[in-house]
Order: sequence, then structure tokens, then C-alpha cells
Amino acid sequence: MRTARMTVRLIAGLLAAALAVGAACARAKAASPDCPAQGEDYPPFYRDAGLFEAAIAKVAGHEPSNVKLSGVTVPHHLLADRLVALGMKTASGFGYKRIVILSPDHFRRATKPFATTTRGFRTVLGRVGTDAEAVGRLLGASDLVEESCLFDRDHGVRALLPFVHNYFPDAMVVPVAISIRTRRADWDALAEALAPLLDDDTLVLESTDFSHYLPHHAARLRDQQTLNVIASRSLDQLVGLVQPEHLDSLGALYLQMRLQDEAYGAEPLVIANDNAQQYEAKPSDSTTSYMVILFGRFGPDFNDPVPDNGAVYYLAGDTNFGRSMKRALLDAEAADRVASAVLARTKGRPLVVNLEGVILPNVPQALDDMTLAMPEDLTVAWLKWLNVVGAGLANNHAMDLGPSGYAETTRALDAAGIRWFGQGEALELPGVDIVGLSDLDTNGSPQVDLITEALLDRLIREDGARPVVAYVHWGREYLAEPSDREKALADAMRLRSATVIVGAHPHVASAGIATHGGGDTTEVYSLGNFLFDQTAGRGSSGQLVELRVFDQGTVFVRTLELPNLFDLARP
Repeated sequence: MRTARMTVRLIAGLLAAALAVGAACARAKAASPDCPAQGEDYPPFYRDAGLFEAAIAKVAGHEPSNVKLSGVTVPHHLLADRLVALGMKTASGFGYKRIVILSPDHFRRATKPFATTTRGFRTVLGRVGTDAEAVGRLLGASDLVEESCLFDRDHGVRALLPFVHNYFPDAMVVPVAISIRTRRADWDALAEALAPLLDDDTLVLESTDFSHYLPHHAARLRDQQTLNVIASRSLDQLVGLVQPEHLDSLGALYLQMRLQDEAYGAEPLVIANDNAQQYEAKPSDSTTSYMVILFGRFGPDFNDPVPDNGAVYYLAGDTNFGRSMKRALLDAEAADRVASAVLARTKGRPLVVNLEGVILPNVPQALDDMTLAMPEDLTVAWLKWLNVVGAGLANNHAMDLGPSGYAETTRALDAAGIRWFGQGEALELPGVDIVGLSDLDTNGSPQVDLITEALLDRLIREDGARPVVAYVHWGREYLAEPSDREKALADAMRLRSATVIVGAHPHVASAGIATHGGGDTTEVYSLGNFLFDQTAGRGSSGQLVELRVFDQGTVFVRTLELPNLFDLARP
């Protein structure tokens, strides 16, 4: 009963917030812009402090980032009030003197491409001052920016200001409203004008809601395209998105991503992606999506937050605990160095590896170097130490000792409680399926091009709400670029609705994250090596892929650079 009452109160609160926003928007549309007298502040737009205090309470236990963020993207729809608070609370571990707010001009009141104001704001939680000197510099730097009174009622800025006062009471704001009529050339011009205002004491706060006016299943697809484009960090891909089906301010996201890259060298990290349908029991044909995006330089020490309604998984490349790797890891200090380097990045969260070779109770001494085998005790201990929840066996070494060796491997993994998946088989994890595919036969075999149409069809799911990852063994050793064969396979996987493609085998990590089909699919061509006895001097390298899976059925991908773990293990 208590849970039911809490649920009723929660829904009632959310509906009240939604109604408040709707009423505010209606007032804004009906009224003309109203400027306070020169030198006076805008009066409060929202009258109920409880709306914001309740949201702030929802994230009271959330730990702020231990890395100073240079940008945050949050919603302005108060139905997603918790996400607004989440983004700002995450940034609140550090102080800022100035906050540049990028927001859509919802009611098309700006007469120029961009608008700002020198006036301050009173909110139900306290006053937020405007950095008039910075605003003056912005107005003087570009004739595309005007002083405007549109901020009297536009919720793109006004819904965020009470949170700004709570989390950053000493900061002054530079509000910027972006006309829906603007295009890339305008955004580039504004980026040049804003750049001189950006320093280590400035936070760029983007106020953006994402997919609009679509049923949830369609909004989910648009969100995934947007997430993939953000992951790619490509401005050229970004300008291909559509307003409002993808988001309500393409200009705001473009400016955020360009400024973060050029002014701060910051990478994006999406920590939340919800849809309004998740807040309401009654199906709707017209929903809105929300994201919280952090921008910063996230090293291994970053206290990376886990979505509270999702999961985080890591995919690693070529892994073998035999040959010289075995000798290196038998040293306790070396083992600690290696494990610490991995766990600093994964935080002990679930890890999936491409396990190359055969697990045996006793490894024969007479095996040649190209027949990969690893001792059961050492291998199982390491897989558990690193919280490996899945071992991919779709590769060119899993069958090095034939069917009997493969059977020994699966027996050892079964006994250890570690799940495995081979050619065309799926590792089903909460929120995501990972399907193993290998285009290469057993090492030394002349057979190649093993991935058939029938195997590709294993990627297809009737439930489009469940993302699918193709975990592929392909390519040529020490080449970090796909051939025509891999490009054709990637396109075939996209056509079967693979959300993410992650490759292994080349022993070197590929650069960047590619997108296909306008954002339908992301691809990390090669993870390179994980635990494998090849040195950086031979050209080997490695990276992890992080899959941040959200409850609505979307996933955000990023890569984490790894040191050469074999070199790290050796004296």
C-alpha cells in the first residue's frame, strides 16, 4: 500500500509539473515580450518553489563529478525535472563564475538569429544575475545577436534558472536564445563570438529536449540516431538531424559540441535518456524525449555515474592468458598493476572479452606458438577478478584444438559460471543482446568470408526495443581500417538493425566511432588487444568500448583508451 501511495504521489507531482509547463507555455504564446525597466530584473516565471525543491530532493544522494565539467545538456520540460537536477548536480562539485545558457527560442520572438539580455532574473528560489559585461561583449562581437525581452516567459531558460541558483549560487549567466530559422553558418558565427567568453570558470549549459511529437517506438529510433551521432562527435553528421523529430534545437547541440571540442577538448558522455511515455501509463502518439549529456575530460579516475534505470557494460578485444602472458601475470605485483589499470576504467562493472584460444586443465609444453591455449586455473581466476560476464568464442583461435578443445573451453567456463557465446550465438544481458560473428576460420585455415546471410540474420530481433550489438572477428592483423569486405558487412548489419558494431582481430585499436545510415548504427572497427602477449613496440594497441544501456531501449557508446597491458605486466 505504501508503495502504491508513493507511486500515486509521484505521478500526481509529475502531472502537476507538466500542467505548470503547459500553462506557462500558453501564457507565453498569448503574451507579447515584456521587458522590465532598465536595471531591473525579470520577475519569477514559476510561482511554486515546491516544483524545484522536489526535483532537487530526488537527486540529493547523487555524487557530483570529481572531474570539472565544461558543459552539461539538460531538458527544460519539467516532467523530466529529476533529469534537470541530475545534470546540474553532477556539475556542482566545482564552482563557476559564468554559465552560458543555450536555449531554443520557443515562440519565435527573436528578430535576429540569436537573442540575449543584460537583465537579471528573480526565481522562486532566489536571484540569478546576468553577466552584463560578457553579454555586452557578445552583442559587440556579432550583429547576429540582439538584446531581447523574449526571456520574460520562455521556459527554455526560465525553467533552468531555479536549479542554477540552487547548485551555482555565485554564478552569473549569459542567456542565449537560438532561432529555429538559423543554420550552420549562423551557428559557426556565434561559436566564434562565444569562444572568447569560455574559460575554466565557465560552464556551457545547453537547454534542449529531444525527439518531439512521435509515438514512443518512433521516438526511440530517433533518440538512437541522435545518440550515435553524438558518440561520433561529427558535426557533419549532426547537421543531418531533423527538428523537431530528433530534438528541439539543433543549433544548441551543434554549438555545444563545437565549443566543447574546440575550446575545451572535451568529450560527450550521455548519462540519461528517457521518454515522456515512461512517465505515463496511458499510451501517447505524441511524446518528448530527454537526455543528460556531460562534457569533460574523463580519465580513469572519473567517478563515472551509472544510469539509475539502465546498465553499463564493457567490451574488450583479444584476450589470451597463455604463452608469455601467463608468465607475466604469475608475478603478483604485475598482476596487481594490470588488474588495477582495467578496473580503474570499468569500475568492476560487467565485462565481455574476445577469448582467443582454448582453456585446458593442463597446457601441453609441445604446442606451437600459433596454437593458443591457456591454463584453466589462471584463466578462470582472471575472468572472475575482472568481472567477465561473457566470453566471445567466435574467433579464429577458439577451435585451435578442434571440437574437443572447444568442449574443454566451454566446460571450464560453465563450471566457473561464466557465460560464453560462439558463432551466431547471442549473449543476452539485461537490456542488450551481444551476438558473436567471425569472418575468419581457425588459425592457418585458408577459409575466410565465413559470415553468411543466414548468420547476419541472427542480428534481427522482433522486439525493436532491445538493442543488438554485433561483436565481430574480422579484418587483417595490424590494419586499423576496414577493407571493402568489412564495409559491406557493416552495411548488411545496419540493414538488419544492429545498433552497434564492435570488431576485433587486427591487434590494433581503430580511431574514432563511425556512424552508418545517418546514425542508425555506430561502429568501432577494432578494439585491438586486451590481455595479449604483443608489445606496443610491435604496434599493438587496445581500447575498451563502453555500452551505456538505457531503460527505454537505447544505448550510448564511447571508447576508453587502454595502456598496453602486456607491457604493463612486464618488468
